[in-house]
Amino acid sequence: MRYRLVRMTAASMALKVSTRGQPKYMSEHGFDVTMISSDGWELPGVKALEGVPHIEVNLTRKLSPVADIISIIKLYRIFRKLKPHIIHTENLKANLAGPIAGYFAGVPVRIQTMAGLVSPMKKGLKGWLIRQAEILSFKFCTDVWPNSHSSMDYMVRTRMIKASRAKVIGRGSTNGIDLERFNPNVIKPRRLDEIKMTTDFHPDDQILLFAGRMVKDKGVQELVAAFERLQPEFPHLKLVLLGPQEADLDPLDNRTLQAISNNKRIVHINWTDEVEYYLSFASLFVFPSYREGFPNVIMQAGAMKCPVVCSEIVGNIDIISHRVNGILHKVQDEDSLFDAVRFALQHKEYMQQLAQKLYEDMVTYYDRYTLYELYIKEYKELYAKRGKRPVNG
Repeated sequence: MRYRLVRMTAASMALKVSTRGQPKYMSEHGFDVTMISSDGWELPGVKALEGVPHIEVNLTRKLSPVADIISIIKLYRIFRKLKPHIIHTENLKANLAGPIAGYFAGVPVRIQTMAGLVSPMKKGLKGWLIRQAEILSFKFCTDVWPNSHSSMDYMVRTRMIKASRAKVIGRGSTNGIDLERFNPNVIKPRRLDEIKMTTDFHPDDQILLFAGRMVKDKGVQELVAAFERLQPEFPHLKLVLLGPQEADLDPLDNRTLQAISNNKRIVHINWTDEVEYYLSFASLFVFPSYREGFPNVIMQAGAMKCPVVCSEIVGNIDIISHRVNGILHKVQDEDSLFDAVRFALQHKEYMQQLAQKLYEDMVTYYDRYTLYELYIKEYKELYAKRGKRPVNG
């Protein structure tokens, strides 16, 4: 039989980045796939790449009870029409709205990938509300798949979910790593020269590379401050920031924005589909994020043999072991980040040894097609188990 699968994220960007290639692969291996997300500029490219239908449902990232109820009602109607066997969601709003609508629509298998908890980084009433939303999202799922073991340990330890209801697929990750794309041997020299020009690259440059959303909780403020402290000692250092700024959610402070704008050794590139090229000539990939699930960008750096310095947080520590395959620093700690990057810059040969170990880990454990096959096995087993049972059974 062919299984009807809905792959749903809140933001269209997640379809472009976090689940890239999954819908297409599933459609080629026995599944009729429908994608659901909010609208976004990325969708034409996503539809062309994946080759499966897409339905737009507005899922705001902010707390908005009225808008969320409207989205749940719309999703309920969509699910009643599509009659999917399985819905698989990702991102907080999709993880909340999708399973609730799916429960009442009678969808037998309702899976969420928990790709990074939001509540631990929020304080006060807002943090409590987000935590309750996360817990509620688990209750309406039949299966919860944290994308890292450290995330699952935290969820169980803080009594957000029972251990029996959570499972990490394989060794973790949402999408694995595309080793055909992120491969140093396939970089085209002419295109590499063109990419270098976007950073005003000079042969003496030492490139610190960051890739991600330009917001506080990605550690960008600490990174920019640490970089400016490092400049006197390392005059050829250059900071390249890949990613969009978000003025409405968790914006950077004015000091950081001014430094990005005024420091001639800081280059900000709003978006690229070719991060592998930047990784190929970076001296160091730096990722000081406050919270993650299982960060794709660290895997991408590993596959490109680029040395990594990152924060010691849930998700990052599932990939990086300190001084085994990378360097860890204390989260939200500018001094610790400064010391870690300084050490890495002073010990280039040692960092290349760590990068080689990280590369070997990527090749051995995280090939995306291995993960996709594990997903297919789980989908089929879960439907065989739940497909003829009552939805609340």
